[in-house]
Amino acid sequence: MIHFKVFLIFIGFIICSPSFADDKSLIYTVDMTKLLKLTDPGRKIISENNNSRKRLQKENDTLESELLFEEKTLSNLRKTLAVEEFRERAIAFDERVIAIRKEQARKEKILNDEIRKQEAIFFKAIYPLLYAILTDRGGVILLDQTNVVLWDSSVDITTHAIDIINRDFGNSIDNN
Repeated sequence: MIHFKVFLIFIGFIICSPSFADDKSLIYTVDMTKLLKLTDPGRKIISENNNSRKRLQKENDTLESELLFEEKTLSNLRKTLAVEEFRERAIAFDERVIAIRKEQARKEKILNDEIRKQEAIFFKAIYPLLYAILTDRGGVILLDQTNVVLWDSSVDITTHAIDIINRDFGNSIDNN
């Protein structure tokens, strides 16, 4: 079994290695995460998403402060209110806290969905460019480096792809 695995790795190196294929490879790699983080449109997406997260976090912090103040006020009233009146206020406060938590969780889910949508739009927009780079080099398979254990850096097209994405898209990707 070990010999078979070594044989498959050897065959993989022969197929992928440019030195065995006249400086051509059938398989290339790209770091998709770097394409998002290091291209101008990717940076814009990340920046906008970070700003949205900060706004939501600020809103959460404000609500938390308000609720803590309200809780402290309610706690101080405990000494002066009748038991039944305090219980009613405490129940109303708890219901308000639960409603706010649900609403903030809903907003966070919407934000996360929007982030995934924007990233998907980005990747969908750059696939034709990646395909063009791959075919220009005579390749037939492009693998994301997160799924590859070993590769020769000569088959990595990430830097070239970043340059082309920045050239062709500037700092934004059309959302259509």
